[in-house]
Parts: sequence; C-alpha cells; structure tokens
Amino acid sequence: MALMTEKRVRHLPVLEGGDLIGIISIGDLVKSIIGDQNFVIDQMEHYIHGHR
Repeated sequence: MALMTEKRVRHLPVLEGGDLIGIISIGDLVKSIIGDQNFVIDQMEHYIHGHR
C-alpha cells in the first residue's frame, strides 16, 4: 500500500518466478485491512465482555 501511495498507482502486478499470476488493486488492500481490523475489534469485544 505504501508503494502504491508513493508511486501514485492503483494496481500492481503479482509475479511468481517472473510470470504474471495476477494483479492487486488498492481496493483489494483496503478490503483486507478493514477485514483485519474487524477481526481485532471482535476479539477485543469478546475479551472485554468475557472479563466483566
């Protein structure tokens, strides 16, 4: 995401052994980050509610 922001690009190629295997977009990264944050929030809520 930092590279995309720095270079002002919205898509990057994904290479494996020099072969193009896909393309990742900034939207893909944002969705992943939001999903990770939601998971952490859920875990924290369960911890808080379980320790009252």
